[in-house]
Amino acid sequence: MLTGEEYINICALRSRGLSIAAIARLLGRDRKTVSSYLSGKRTVGVRSSGGGEFERFIPYCRQRLQDDAHFEASALFAELVDLGYNGGYSTFTRALRTHQLRPRCPLCQRPPRTRPARQDDAEEVHFRWFVFCDPPADWGCTHACVLVGRLTRSQRWSAALAEQIDFGHLVGSVDRILRQLGGTGWRWRFDRTPAVHCPGGGKLTTALGRVAKHYGVVADLGPARQGTDDEAIGQTLALWWRTGGADTGPLEAQESLDRLARLIHTRQAPTRGGHDGSTVPPAPVLLDLPHDPYPARISVTRAVSANSMVSYRGNLYAVPRHLHGHTVEVRQRLGDPLLAIATPRGRVIAQHSLAPDGAGLSVIGHRHGIGLDRPLPVPRPACNSKMYSPPSAEALAAAEALRQDTRQEDGLEPGRQAGASSARSGRSWRWTDVLGRIRKDPAEDEEHVRSEAVIHLAAHRQHDPTPYRRSHTGSAWHPNRTTRMRQEPSEGR
Repeated sequence: MLTGEEYINICALRSRGLSIAAIARLLGRDRKTVSSYLSGKRTVGVRSSGGGEFERFIPYCRQRLQDDAHFEASALFAELVDLGYNGGYSTFTRALRTHQLRPRCPLCQRPPRTRPARQDDAEEVHFRWFVFCDPPADWGCTHACVLVGRLTRSQRWSAALAEQIDFGHLVGSVDRILRQLGGTGWRWRFDRTPAVHCPGGGKLTTALGRVAKHYGVVADLGPARQGTDDEAIGQTLALWWRTGGADTGPLEAQESLDRLARLIHTRQAPTRGGHDGSTVPPAPVLLDLPHDPYPARISVTRAVSANSMVSYRGNLYAVPRHLHGHTVEVRQRLGDPLLAIATPRGRVIAQHSLAPDGAGLSVIGHRHGIGLDRPLPVPRPACNSKMYSPPSAEALAAAEALRQDTRQEDGLEPGRQAGASSARSGRSWRWTDVLGRIRKDPAEDEEHVRSEAVIHLAAHRQHDPTPYRRSHTGSAWHPNRTTRMRQEPSEGR
């Protein structure tokens, strides 16, 4: 596209008698561009779309791609060339993208990998770990870990007890907190713990990214320093930990944590609305949770008692009698109704049905058959993207309409002669297409078609040089010599 100043210079140079080639050479422009502006075919300041030639082929391309969404662009371009399209392949593919002619295949379409859009009134959930020392002796651990999830707008929070800070306990605690809150925010923010934070890169772990994708949220790292709200929650939890009894079990401690969170929320809710409590604060906007939690595996270490029982979350599970006094590993996958007991090296020795937490049951009969961790996914229907699909009846009708328009533009009567003359310029000279035209139209001279194909291929096959190139003077160039050799006539001539 030329600017107004360039157009004025072109007109001034043309009035002085300079040729188009000289003007193009002086201004560094193409000769066809200069000629189109001087002849009035193009307007200054208006960019030429270049898609006018493709406009009449849009119905055929749309119908062809609706019949087969995976139809190759090169094959469609060859069909358009046979129908009289004179543009290049790059122009053709650009027009396909511009007009959005290729539909999406419903069988192989995947959901877009986009981050959830932020809403103005949506909540964010901040997760932070608090560690307390000297738990009761029957807990079987040296520290008590509490994960707190806090909503940023409503300041409502909930907490979950965990035996240790690892990936499995983190996912289980997050799912429990979100179930207590009744939903999830659009973004999660975590503190910088080894289960969340990569030490070298300063980013979240890949496994936690998959968890966030399962819940349909965005996960990020929170600020390094604690906020005012986190400090207040930490002081509340410290007071709760000091006032707890020495004979309190983990399940009783979790229940007291839930009661404490509900009590604080009910006391703070009226004060946020007004001094008299007449104004009710708006309810937090939370996203729905999936039906099943993320299938992370929780692993804890237990010692087998004298009666060959293993305690886990308020229940006892039996193991073989010869293992009393040994250390075993209890494995539970979130959302799975089974619980596995394995040796420290990983060999599964027993598998039980998971009892409700705190039920006080003794599960003795163990299952000998070890099943799969998760059922196999249902296979998706296959998409035949590599199969060639012939033109449908609608596509053939659109192609015939294009041929009729070409005949009317040429001013010829419809017939074999007119059709042959109008389509000759757009013929494909591949040997398969030449043989196909000979089979379809036996009346056409085979020798004439063959000679035209040979001439066309010889003129355009520059990547396959011949050992001799004959000129009109009868001389030839030898590839190994720099001198021109004159071919002597043979003795028989």
